Amino acid sequence: MRDVEKTGVHGEKNMRRIRRRDRGKALYAILVFFLAVGLIVTLSMTVLFNIESIEVTGDAKMYKAEEIAQATGISTGDNLLRIDLKKAEQKALDSLINVEEITVRRQFPNTLLINVKKCVPTYNIKYDFGTLVTSESGKIIENAMNPQDGLVTITGFSPADPVVGKWITSEDQRDMKILSSFMKLIGDGELAYPIRSVDMTKPHNIIVNFDDRFEFDMGSWDEIDYKITYAQSIISRHPADKEGYLTMIGNNQISFRNKADVEREPETTQPPTDPLTGLPMEPTQEQAPLSE
Repeated sequence: MRDVEKTGVHGEKNMRRIRRRDRGKALYAILVFFLAVGLIVTLSMTVLFNIESIEVTGDAKMYKAEEIAQATGISTGDNLLRIDLKKAEQKALDSLINVEEITVRRQFPNTLLINVKKCVPTYNIKYDFGTLVTSESGKIIENAMNPQDGLVTITGFSPADPVVGKWITSEDQRDMKILSSFMKLIGDGELAYPIRSVDMTKPHNIIVNFDDRFEFDMGSWDEIDYKITYAQSIISRHPADKEGYLTMIGNNQISFRNKADVEREPETTQPPTDPLTGLPMEPTQEQAPLSE
């Protein structure tokens, strides 16, 4: 009985010794693992994945590849893992006036890929001091005295910071909403009858020109998408050579007047208005019509 008891105690001591040894091996393995990971991370951030080549693609031929790469602030020798891609993209957009979009990507193990899209003049935005020529997304390409031919003309927008290379903005949030709505409609490219001009001088009486054939008085600036779509459906009912005037009436009606008929209408003399109130003035003795 004593021999059996001694053997049992000895076995328990061995089991505890084995468990301690196994725990030590596990801790050692974990330590080695973390040391290896730390070494790999350190090497990756310092020695491995350093940029050896920068490839530039896209259609911005007005810039050399070296200029575009330099505009990102990234150069060969920089580490791929340490660069801030979004920051590099924004820096290049701010620097390269004629670039509308830029994408910077990593290609492991040692290549940086840059793709650019050039600005295409799309809008003439007239304001008090001239015309801002902007791209499709509203980046200011040129601050000119005269508008460019063939672009969509926007009148009545008040730019806050008309600086070339920046995106157009306004302190009037309503102006921005109106302009953004029309830019999206035009940019989608789904209009059957292209918009040639928008006069938003009076936000509650916006005038839109379709295809240099139809002038649409859409009224207020709310529900722009709906009103433009509705006007396009009305235009589609007329022959290709028809020209005229559309007027939004309420929320669900549009009236149409043939341009030729309007031009044949006799001119009516409008009574003079008070320059302060805008209301019709009572005729004075000099302004009263002559009696027979």
